[in-house]
Amino acid sequence: MRFVSKFLSVIALATVAPFAQFAPEPPMADVQLMQDSTTGQPMKMDFSKPLSGISDPGILFSHFANKPLLIYYFSPKCPHCQRHISEIQDLVKEYEPKGLTGIAIGLGGGIKKNDIRLFIDQFHVAIPVFQDSDYKFGPAYGTGYIPVVYVVQKDGTFYRYETLNEANMNHMRATLNKMFP
Repeated sequence: MRFVSKFLSVIALATVAPFAQFAPEPPMADVQLMQDSTTGQPMKMDFSKPLSGISDPGILFSHFANKPLLIYYFSPKCPHCQRHISEIQDLVKEYEPKGLTGIAIGLGGGIKKNDIRLFIDQFHVAIPVFQDSDYKFGPAYGTGYIPVVYVVQKDGTFYRYETLNEANMNHMRATLNKMFP
């Protein structure tokens, strides 16, 4: 009887196995290093851009040069920016022990420093926060939309993620995994 039971189990498995479905590959965006449109060469982040320290007024953007860096460019009043900040902070926290640093840069223009301070408090922002008060960062690297995430490599070359959908987040993780094997 035991033999028949095992035999029937094998037959049942053999008839079901061809119909088993494997989980689909997670979607992966094809994000390339940012290129200079005039030279076709990879762009490099300019750490001399004038940014105002909000969470720490004494900190300079140049402090982050030559380090792997994740930059979250946001507006404190943007619902999408508010929704994604915790996800970005969790990602930074995950890769921080491997050498990643994260910062956030708030829009300039009509945004007040107090709006950014409220954002920091309301969303428990722990990464250093700057403001693009002279509006020099956004026009150089932005898309016109927010939020935008930049993953900057040690040599200053960087990837720009214009949306924070699943495919871009998967690419971002794959990029960070290559940077920190």
